[in-house]
Amino acid sequence: MKSDEILVAVKQQELLSRKISELPLKIEATHLRQLIHELYKELEMAGIAFKPKTYLSNGWGCPNEVPVIGIPFYLADPILSKLQSQMTGKNVDDDTTIMMLLRHEAGHTFNYAYRIYDKPEWRKHFGRFSLPYQDDYKVDPLSNRFVHHLAGFYAQKHPDEDFAETFAVWLTPHSNWQKVYANTPALKKLQYVNKVLAKYGEKTPIVTDGKLDMPVEAMAITLGEWYQTVYKNHDKRAARTK
Repeated sequence: MKSDEILVAVKQQELLSRKISELPLKIEATHLRQLIHELYKELEMAGIAFKPKTYLSNGWGCPNEVPVIGIPFYLADPILSKLQSQMTGKNVDDDTTIMMLLRHEAGHTFNYAYRIYDKPEWRKHFGRFSLPYQDDYKVDPLSNRFVHHLAGFYAQKHPDEDFAETFAVWLTPHSNWQKVYANTPALKKLQYVNKVLAKYGEKTPIVTDGKLDMPVEAMAITLGEWYQTVYKNHDKRAARTK
């Protein structure tokens, strides 16, 4: 092994031994902040005054019924992003994918901020919000009842995901959703989102905050331990699908 390779290996080992909560991570002054501002511009152009807060977490997501977007902590640092790719063997999300995910999570936050999921018409279009989540969900690739945004036909996972995906398609610039989904049941959902956004877009949110789900400051395990946990959970999920 060359001397520069040894140096990289040593630095990587040092990094893996650090507690995640002790890493100097923040969204401010990063490329992530630019992408979040792009999301805010899209929301503003769509007539939505609400701008969801963001925080670094262990992965993408929103705390249940809390209108805040959690973003994977490793995306806040190029060194951690590179390490993530090395440890998982997969490329980290590029800007296009990050924007898709931000729009999706923004759909959740809008749903939670105004408690749209409590409305009878929401249930009519998307189903019961209280349905349990399942890792393994049945997919109908040919169904035209759902929009197609994130990979894996994610809108079919749960009514809440269906709304978030529909919102994301509605928000995406130049998505041309009226034509793409013409004469399909999915169009009725998009039209509902359009109506709801017109009604609530300029109103003050009912819910603005709440308990965060695994903020980076609470991740008191080392980076190496975190990867071990990720791999362990991945192996369990893979075993269930065999």
